Amino acid sequence: MGTASPPSALLPREAVAPEPVARPQPAKPSHSGSRAGRWLLPLLGLGVAAGLGGWLMSQRGLESTDDAQLQSHLTVIASRIPGTIVKVLVEDDQTVAEGDPLLLLDPRDAQARLSQAQADLIQARREALALRSATGSSTNLAAAALDQARGEGIAAEGELARAAADVRRLETLVQEGGVSRQELDRARAGYSQARGAALRGQASGRSAQASLDQVTVNRQKVAAAEARILQAQAALERARLDLSYDRVVAPSAGRIGDRQAEPGSQVQPGQPLMTLVSGVPWVEAHFKETQLAALRPGQPAEVRVDAFPGRVFHGTVLGIAPASGARFALLPPDNATGNFTKVVQRVTARIGLDPRDVAAAHLVPGLSVRVQVRRP
Repeated sequence: MGTASPPSALLPREAVAPEPVARPQPAKPSHSGSRAGRWLLPLLGLGVAAGLGGWLMSQRGLESTDDAQLQSHLTVIASRIPGTIVKVLVEDDQTVAEGDPLLLLDPRDAQARLSQAQADLIQARREALALRSATGSSTNLAAAALDQARGEGIAAEGELARAAADVRRLETLVQEGGVSRQELDRARAGYSQARGAALRGQASGRSAQASLDQVTVNRQKVAAAEARILQAQAALERARLDLSYDRVVAPSAGRIGDRQAEPGSQVQPGQPLMTLVSGVPWVEAHFKETQLAALRPGQPAEVRVDAFPGRVFHGTVLGIAPASGARFALLPPDNATGNFTKVVQRVTARIGLDPRDVAAAHLVPGLSVRVQVRRP
């Protein structure tokens, strides 16, 4: 006979009672932990309130605007004469000093104009010399002719007076029978000749005077010729100046940008070729008209540039615009049209930056900034 199994082995698995599992009991909070929890939240609230209050106190009396940008001197480089570019000596973002050459133009056109101006000056001088010589000779001749005509006129008038007296005397003698009528006729013929000589003397005098008047005209021609010499000299100087303009140089130190000049291009006077950015940048901040009372020239300002987060640049208010931006617009608004809508105007303040701060950062015109000033 086999060994009998225990009663529990014969029961199904579901019928076996599981052993009880001991559950962990939650720890009771200590008195010290509860006290710390009660003080922590109030302390945090006081800290936040104190920080917020300090920030509000620091911002009290400050006026700020984010409608501001960096500005600088932008000089448009252009040629003063028409020509053809033969060489460009700079590239974009290149630093140049005052007087550095930027580009070269073909000098042959300017040289041709210079040669023409030199020839015109020589021709004007020769014409003036010829007129001066002719005027000097004609002056002497006209003066001599006038003196001779005056002398002949005086002699003719004397001869005419004598002939007239002879005629009157002979007429009396003929009536008395003292002389023949033939002698009277000869006296009358002499009177006629004397009268003709007097008329010729008067004509000679008028001719000599006309010659002298012509001398005055010639002197005016000489003055005009001398004026043409001055004009030719001015044209020569202009041609020399134009020849010097075939070399475009930097008017000041700075950096090159927006280069449009290329070798072989035809240029005209005033045509933009490149832009020179020079000088220390400044800030043009546009404040609301309600903030105008907070602005004073010489007032310190804080500038924050978006390109350099967390960095503060120090500046000074240099000046305030004499009118709002709307007045300087191309088409100022006309509020007399009957459809007026009030808009808060903006007034521009110019703020100079500390050169030491600018030298330590790469500030370029056009960057967006935020400006803060404290009310006086």
